[in-house]
Amino acid sequence: MGETSDLSIYIVHYSKLLDRKFFLDKMINENKITVEWITENNFNSVKKSVINSKKVLGISEKKLGMDLGINSRSLVFTRRKARIQGYILFFRSFIGKRNNLYTTGSLPSKVPLPISWQEVQYMHITALKKGIKSKSKWILILEDDAVPIEGAFNLIKDLARNMNSSNTWINLNSGAGLVRTKSEGEPDKYGLFKVKPASTRCAVAYMVTRDLAISMDKVIDEHGLPDWLPIDLIYQALLRKTKATSYWQEPAQVIQGSEDGSYKSTFDVIRKSLNEFK
Repeated sequence: MGETSDLSIYIVHYSKLLDRKFFLDKMINENKITVEWITENNFNSVKKSVINSKKVLGISEKKLGMDLGINSRSLVFTRRKARIQGYILFFRSFIGKRNNLYTTGSLPSKVPLPISWQEVQYMHITALKKGIKSKSKWILILEDDAVPIEGAFNLIKDLARNMNSSNTWINLNSGAGLVRTKSEGEPDKYGLFKVKPASTRCAVAYMVTRDLAISMDKVIDEHGLPDWLPIDLIYQALLRKTKATSYWQEPAQVIQGSEDGSYKSTFDVIRKSLNEFK
């Protein structure tokens, strides 16, 4: 599915959230674009990883923890300084077991996520796989709490048409308070700036080149999905494993509705629905 060979669009949608579908349907019709909805009723089954593995999608837990720590410290320091601190702590973590927490302390505990959270994982990966089959140059995946700003789809279509990249991830959304720091370059005409190490800013709205999607899919098929990591952290691990290039956008073209108050958290709604069902 998709509007052109440049771009295929998928929306990850929990079907009970009717207000979100109504809002996005209105925007889709206004912008005359074609999308495919991925719900909890039509995701693909995905191989799971071994929970006691010391690696996450083929990379060490220490490296993933280091990347997460860099993101956290970039809320206070420039990303360059946060990277330097991250590598210092990474190397210190090899001196005595107690120092492991310098990196792995950023990781969530290895407790399987609620089934509904795992379903969100599967919906995202299903969208990724469908995007690969579409053979479009770019794959755009939105969560149903995405709130595109006015003109967002026109800019995204122009970006997909004119940006010839490979092995590339683009975050179009705001999220987690993460912003451009002084050590990043100025945004280009699309508002994009490169982020090192390759990193996610949540998974509300992102574009992936088809070749990167193929690489990610191969890693998932080989190692399985860790059922204890939310989807944004899964992508964080995949970006490192695939040595991808990542860009964030400023100003972001998509606001995260469950973060800015437009919607309740997806998972709050899921819990409420499950409680009503009981």
